[in-house]
Amino acid sequence: MLFLVFALLHLLGVAVEHNTLVLITKPLLMPLLAAWLLSDTNHQNIYPLLRKAVLGALVFSTLGDVLLMFSAGIFFLLGLASFLLAHLFYIGAFTSISSFKNGFLSKNPWGALPFLTFPILLLIFLWKGIPVDMKVPVAVYASVISLMALSVVNLKGKIADLTFWTLLAGAVLFLISDSSLAMAKFGQPFAGSRLAIMVTYIGGQLLLVRGVIILLKTPINITHQNDLPQDYNLPFEV
Repeated sequence: MLFLVFALLHLLGVAVEHNTLVLITKPLLMPLLAAWLLSDTNHQNIYPLLRKAVLGALVFSTLGDVLLMFSAGIFFLLGLASFLLAHLFYIGAFTSISSFKNGFLSKNPWGALPFLTFPILLLIFLWKGIPVDMKVPVAVYASVISLMALSVVNLKGKIADLTFWTLLAGAVLFLISDSSLAMAKFGQPFAGSRLAIMVTYIGGQLLLVRGVIILLKTPINITHQNDLPQDYNLPFEV
């Protein structure tokens, strides 16, 4: 897959600090994932909003990738806003499968605890290092990415186990990537932080898209008609 070639080239560029290679490859990563999603799926599926919403997430991820290549403060804020929109699109994608009212978390609220506790602890740790004008945007972003991960947790039992764990692994890696970026930006930078951020980011996005492709291509095990979107008419009786 072409995406993997450019991903490896990008990581090589980050590892050896070859800025030209990084600048060339980074803007192409998410468009290549979007092309993979488009080529391997079609719009005729039981989740009509899922494919469109994930494509929207990849568009704003691309914009965020480009903006974060610049170091000026305004570009970081705009990049943060772009990824905020990307996460909102992912939330819309996953809640189109199962809303929070009737998903796994409605019956198992304990499943939300790790994803509610982690961002709070991270913000407490980083709070003093975050500039005053950035505190609210960073706190909002941390809340939204946690909500994105929870929208995946909420799918447990609604989709096949393999698909669920693929999506959850992607969401967790994305969360780790953003947390590593926040640590490097507002806390204590650590050796290899740029490489760690990009490895987890690329892996997270790849697994999210892979999980969505599996979901769109594999018939689900339908046990209850209520598990389906309201506007979907079954071609058979359950």
